[in-house]
Amino acid sequence: MDRYTLQLIAFAGILGTGPFLLCAFLMKLTNGLFLSRLPHQFVQDRHDPQYEHERQAGQRFSKLVFKYLPPFFIGFLLILLLSYFDI
Repeated sequence: MDRYTLQLIAFAGILGTGPFLLCAFLMKLTNGLFLSRLPHQFVQDRHDPQYEHERQAGQRFSKLVFKYLPPFFIGFLLILLLSYFDI
């Protein structure tokens, strides 16, 4: 495989895993309620027990993403770096 193909694979992998990691990070910061409402609504609904199922779903999503995707993201970063160094 040539260097250009490795770089394309690495960029595709980073673009595929990066947004999931970012979304999971934001959900972890907001206790699972990031995607379910706008920021001003989030402040109002932060401790409302009515949204407990959404909170649990967001927490499960962030745990799942943080469990499986970081090795792939790091691997794609390493592939990208090594392809630039021509190793």
